[in-house]
Amino acid sequence: MLSHLARAGRGLNDLGAAAVAHARLASGRTLRFSGAFPSREAALASLPTSDRAAYDQDDVADVAYSVMCQVAPWDYPVLYWLSRITTEAGRLSLLDAGGHLGTKYTAFAAHLQMEQFDWHVWDLPAILRQARNWQEAGKLPAEIRFDDSPADAGPVDVLLASGLMQYIDKPLGDLVADMAAPPKWIVLNKVAVRPGDAIVTLEKIGPAKVPYQIRSEAEWAAEMSSLDYAIADAWDIPGLGHRIPTHPWLGESRSRGYVLERVTGI
Repeated sequence: MLSHLARAGRGLNDLGAAAVAHARLASGRTLRFSGAFPSREAALASLPTSDRAAYDQDDVADVAYSVMCQVAPWDYPVLYWLSRITTEAGRLSLLDAGGHLGTKYTAFAAHLQMEQFDWHVWDLPAILRQARNWQEAGKLPAEIRFDDSPADAGPVDVLLASGLMQYIDKPLGDLVADMAAPPKWIVLNKVAVRPGDAIVTLEKIGPAKVPYQIRSEAEWAAEMSSLDYAIADAWDIPGLGHRIPTHPWLGESRSRGYVLERVTGI
């Protein structure tokens, strides 16, 4: 009897959540997140053909650029670790994967000794086109090198991926394999995870809707443990979890950061 009541209670909760989601849709408000899909391909297939270019679009490249050039509260663990690594190792080469228009370089310039870094940025072709145009026009620091692939950066000491894992459609191990050599350090930030199965939603960014991946917490932990790295640090980022307005019954995601150090002797 109790199990029947529990199932009935969950059913009522789901109905209530569905009613709230329907009301939000009916209001005509633009939602930042919408839909829940089992894969990136399924998420893109739900869009009109003309809207399936995802994030690799010229009119998305500089969306929120000025905001992204500011240090946010969740950047401080990254700043701490980059400062600590440079203190221990001296000059470093770093690949900022998904580094947009060099926004982290600009944001961190007031907090790190940037002359200690050879800073490389890899991103999508549309963003790299914009970055090179701006750099040529003097709008971006000349010290940043923009690379067409992770391997083009050459062997680096640090892989930085802040806010990338939600948008990249490959495991972390495949990203590392795409590099010229495995880096000693991997610094990840704003990784979206949830209990249960992984899901992909659609995020509204400027004029586009792009797939946004929320990884399974258990699968993500297994993925990291399968690599030749040890977790040196991990942290939660309060306030960056998301509940999909169209699917509120799926619960809220968590946003996490990690520092991985390559295990020596492998």
